[in-house]
Amino acid sequence: MIKLARTTLYIVLAITLVLSAVGCAAKATPAPVAPAAPAAQPASQADTKIVSAIKSLDPNRGQGKTIGVVAFFQANDWNRNALKAIKDNLEQFKYTVNIIDGNGDAAKMNAAVDTFIANKVNGIIMAGGDGTALKSGCAKIVAAGIPYTVIDMFQEGAITNVMADNWGGGTQLGLYVVNQIKGKGKVLILDTPSWVTLLARADAADVVFNPHRSDDPTKGIVAERFDIDAGNAVTDAQTKVAAALAADTNKDIKAIVTTWNLPAVGAYAALKAAGRTQDVVIASGDTGKDVLMAMREKESGKWVFMGQNSYVLGTRAAQGLDLALNGMASIVPYAQFGPTYFVSNLGGAADAVTDGSEIKLQSPEQHWQEVFGTAFGTLK
Repeated sequence: MIKLARTTLYIVLAITLVLSAVGCAAKATPAPVAPAAPAAQPASQADTKIVSAIKSLDPNRGQGKTIGVVAFFQANDWNRNALKAIKDNLEQFKYTVNIIDGNGDAAKMNAAVDTFIANKVNGIIMAGGDGTALKSGCAKIVAAGIPYTVIDMFQEGAITNVMADNWGGGTQLGLYVVNQIKGKGKVLILDTPSWVTLLARADAADVVFNPHRSDDPTKGIVAERFDIDAGNAVTDAQTKVAAALAADTNKDIKAIVTTWNLPAVGAYAALKAAGRTQDVVIASGDTGKDVLMAMREKESGKWVFMGQNSYVLGTRAAQGLDLALNGMASIVPYAQFGPTYFVSNLGGAADAVTDGSEIKLQSPEQHWQEVFGTAFGTLK
């Protein structure tokens, strides 16, 4: 009897505690949950080594030294941001940074190289431009024995060649287009001739279309490529897209791929004038406020672009030259990629644009462990 009473008492106490807890929970105001901090991006081993090396140098090492910067363009956000990074990373150490604007003209950029060589600058940075057309100027830099770095191109004899992943980026632009148009329709590709890093984007996107290639846009993808004048990109793109749209009586054009942002602005203007913004997808390259603002207009249709952090590219070019001028060129990577982003005007920040590729640097042991889930073991 005593045991039964004790058991009953325990049950009553337990029910009372539960009810009490529920009551308190109902009355208590839940504490606000702080938003999760964005995950820190791990620096590569090369970045860590370079940053440590720069910190070890004399903070006034640039005193009396001049760096010549040959700029492709200063009239758009991408290039201005890269040039700002160069100045930020060199002037703090007392280097004098002189910039000559080529205004989109390779001949003027090569002439700027001649000027810097004649003025006996200590180092040169080629900040963007048509890498093929600039080979002669870069060869003169090498012949003059002046250390130099480049952005958005590969050049022989450069300390480092800094760019974004134009090949992977172009592939993702192509995948986006294929997904949006379901593998059917005419695609206009606006490119700039001989500019190797831009060609990489166009070629990579075009290769993605191969399994869907057809002579009939109602059955597969028909791609037509246009060369866009670098010095007059917006107007040239607008004119050529407008002509293509005027001839497109069956409305077969379903997408436009541009390899950089200024042709995208021209293409969008042509689409607006023709009333075709809602049925033609745009997939473009390069970050720019002009593109970001156009994407947010009410009449803008589906649009994605492959963005790059040009400040990072400018930083790495400046750091590489700084180290080379101070006897540490050996630790600077010959080729470097900056981050690549995919930005869409559909939905919010959490909405996926496309299935992007993921690149990881792993040892054989790490790779086996991740893919197969077992220890790699030893070779026998």
